[in-house]
Amino acid sequence: MSALPEPCQEEASVSAPTILVVEDEVLVRLMIARHLRETGFRVIEACHAGEALDALESDETIDLLFTDVLMPGVMNGIMLARWVTQNRPEMPVLLTSACSDFAQNLPDERLFVKPYDPETVEAHIRHLLGEH
Repeated sequence: MSALPEPCQEEASVSAPTILVVEDEVLVRLMIARHLRETGFRVIEACHAGEALDALESDETIDLLFTDVLMPGVMNGIMLARWVTQNRPEMPVLLTSACSDFAQNLPDERLFVKPYDPETVEAHIRHLLGEH
């Protein structure tokens, strides 16, 4: 029995912006990753912050981080966002969470409360990347 190919490296155009999607809920991650790919983005998927850090520390060009807040492991999405802010300050970060309590502590334009509309996320990504 052969292993299924990983969806992480499906590419759109080589020049398309690359979005790192970090989400431990597989169906949610697949839904937003598929939508972003279908609308022309390259997408790298990670199921926790450790995988995301591996991608961020690689030679891969990543233009934006879209991460869940609550994830398994020693680092949650807010900690990952802080790492990006300190180490890759030019990279925009968007957060998502099913827990609306986080909405009180984060800027509205940076947090998408689940369930979110993929088209709204895409539009905000385009805005942050200067694609109108």
